[in-house]
Amino acid sequence: MKKIFAILLMLSVLLSLSLTALAAPGSFVSSPTGNSAPTVESFKANDADCTGTLVVTSYGKRNELPQTYRTLLEKAYGEIVNSSDLTKLNADLAKLASDRNIKGSDLAVSDLFNVHVTDCDAHDGHYDFDIVLNAGTLNRFVGLLQMNLDGEWEYVSGAEVLSNGTHLKFSLKSLSPLAIVVNTASSGTDSPPTSDNWMVYVYAGIAVVSAGAFIALWVTRKKSGENND
Repeated sequence: MKKIFAILLMLSVLLSLSLTALAAPGSFVSSPTGNSAPTVESFKANDADCTGTLVVTSYGKRNELPQTYRTLLEKAYGEIVNSSDLTKLNADLAKLASDRNIKGSDLAVSDLFNVHVTDCDAHDGHYDFDIVLNAGTLNRFVGLLQMNLDGEWEYVSGAEVLSNGTHLKFSLKSLSPLAIVVNTASSGTDSPPTSDNWMVYVYAGIAVVSAGAFIALWVTRKKSGENND
């Protein structure tokens, strides 16, 4: 009997670890490691000498980034996931949420990604960039945050949702990690994606069934042994 309890205890520990790994981080509406990065619809640098290509990299593929951007993206992730109120990250976002009567605790990040330019060596610096991205999580869009090259959060003013909620247009003065902020309590729209959450219930159900089957098998074997005696 002691062996049975020991095995069940081990199974419960493994289950708890699995559920922790599957659960979506607190201030994200879905796991940032599982999200695909938004795709580029249009990109224009106001510097006429810029012939580079805009590269959009999801958090899950951060290892593909140059070290500077990877460090910033990981810092952005850490601050988001450890924040129970995203308005604490930026005063302009806090004012926007207040003006719209949105609770800070209802804000979450739907997409975390980095933007930078490659193959542009013809000039010394970049200036303004006009960007349109295709993102499928804009039905509850509130605002766009950027972690600048100094590691501080800035609110990207003028970010606009276009094309029936499928595209996001905005301008940047520099390129670095971006976070799309949405309202998880918004009414009249579909729920934000929680792609990992259903797996929690699946694993929990499997664990319960497995534990029940294990106990039933043990009881059957015990009764069989008693009958043989």
